[in-house]
Amino acid sequence: MFKDYWFGELTGAFSTGAARMRLAGLCVIAALGVSACDGGFLASLDGSSPTELAEAVTEFRVVPASRALISVPNALIVLERELDGALEQRITLPNATSLQGENTIILRAQTGLTASRSRLVLEDVLRQFGGAPAPFDAVTDSGLTAVSDQYGDITYTTRAPGGDVTCVLAFRRTQIGARALPRGASALDIMLRNCISGPTERALAPIGPGAFGLASPVF
Repeated sequence: MFKDYWFGELTGAFSTGAARMRLAGLCVIAALGVSACDGGFLASLDGSSPTELAEAVTEFRVVPASRALISVPNALIVLERELDGALEQRITLPNATSLQGENTIILRAQTGLTASRSRLVLEDVLRQFGGAPAPFDAVTDSGLTAVSDQYGDITYTTRAPGGDVTCVLAFRRTQIGARALPRGASALDIMLRNCISGPTERALAPIGPGAFGLASPVF
């Protein structure tokens, strides 16, 4: 029935300017209808994030620190938004250096529909988190190092901008069991940008084992 109606509209679509506008509206409605039936926003043909449309229209809101998906005792602010099934949080950390930019942890509680692959891939994770922050604009797979703890792997790269300052850009994916996740989530993807005065180990600490204690976030 929808097919017959669609082609009926298409046949007379070019008779007037008003008809052209009507056809454009039908195209938008049809596209959104396909997306809704699919259970989520469709990834664009250029390989962009499957939640790209939700990201464009959904604002963050400030939430209590008790809602943070990991334990971050020194969090300055916790922001949260829903992205068509994927809960995203941005946690701002202190920055005692003179470097431009915020120290931030970005997290997504992924569902089966939004998680990308069974392991983190640099290109995928940078796409979903909006790209690499300064000073890591030119980060590549070849420049990454990995360390492991009881909760899985941390993949990271470092920069030494001067003095005793160390900057890390780090990623990890944790599964259910490392920390309580919102209902329906199957994994937690994390990206950390942290510049500190000190060694790499301390810069990575915000997403280390201490971030995954027994306490559950409050929802």
